[in-house]
Amino acid sequence: MPRTWWKCLAVVPLLGLTLWWIRSDGQETGVIAAPLTAAGQAAAGTLAAARAGGHGGGGMGIGSSPGIDPSTGAPDPAWRRAALWDDGKAEFCAYEVSWAHYGHVYKGRALLVLVKEPWSPAREVKADHPGRDSFEVLKLNHVRDVATGIYTYHQMASVFWRRDSGALQKIAATSSEACGVSFAEMTRGRLQTHSYFDGEGDAARAYPGDAVPEDGLPAALRDYVAGTPPALLEVFPSLLAGRFGELKARDYRVERRKLPGEAPAAAGPRDAQGGAPDAVELRLVSGSSKLTYTFEAPLPHRLLRFERGDGTAYRLARCERIAYWDMHDPGGESWLPPAVR
Repeated sequence: MPRTWWKCLAVVPLLGLTLWWIRSDGQETGVIAAPLTAAGQAAAGTLAAARAGGHGGGGMGIGSSPGIDPSTGAPDPAWRRAALWDDGKAEFCAYEVSWAHYGHVYKGRALLVLVKEPWSPAREVKADHPGRDSFEVLKLNHVRDVATGIYTYHQMASVFWRRDSGALQKIAATSSEACGVSFAEMTRGRLQTHSYFDGEGDAARAYPGDAVPEDGLPAALRDYVAGTPPALLEVFPSLLAGRFGELKARDYRVERRKLPGEAPAAAGPRDAQGGAPDAVELRLVSGSSKLTYTFEAPLPHRLLRFERGDGTAYRLARCERIAYWDMHDPGGESWLPPAVR
């Protein structure tokens, strides 16, 4: 009997070491964004609905569609899985921008660049040499440049989602102008912000797992162009703006309507009869805050225009699939329409 007891005791350290290895390996490989089983998705949706009075979250938040209540939302991932993302190019769209700031509306430009990349979950970066644990992400680079009097705002947010599940993997954002620089990063469910503004400074907080980042809505909302949006969508405020004092997610009511033949000429080819493709408008409302996104109805549902209740607006100037990283030499800017150079 004593010998058996000592053998059992000897196994305890090995069992503890095994559990530690499993836990650390899961953290290292980004298990937070692993796809849920169908049962897990249903359970997550039920839990979120119970917590928030029955509202569904976004299909492109942290995890695999967390917070989705099947009775109120059914995202369509066909646009993410379309073969066009495998052509070695990026969706490169330029917009004429009206930006509300300082009590005025300024003219500028925005670029929305959407591209497929291999991902390293261990380092949370693009994988130059993909390994066995690597997977594909869709990266949205949301770039905005607006001159305000004597100085110019340069702002950018990069948002990364798993291509397969739509799980939010990472956010990185920066805003710079003549007064200073602010930047933020979210990985593994933790958001770190760094600001030169008094009262903000350096801070860290948990990122709400059900929330869809506002800076990524030009891509994330494509789930609902052909799919059914939830009644309510939890949205995390823009990090692109560089102000981190009040960063609390809020619920937006989602309204969807079809707009026959609304796509502008800048969207590209007409149909066989020379008419414009149909469009779909997704309007998000939360109190006095209104965000309206109009997408092209055909895949991959490119953003045609965006309007905010404060007067901020994006209007598509040109959009094509190109290898923009090869267009850095003098003269490459000729691709851009004059209004957005």
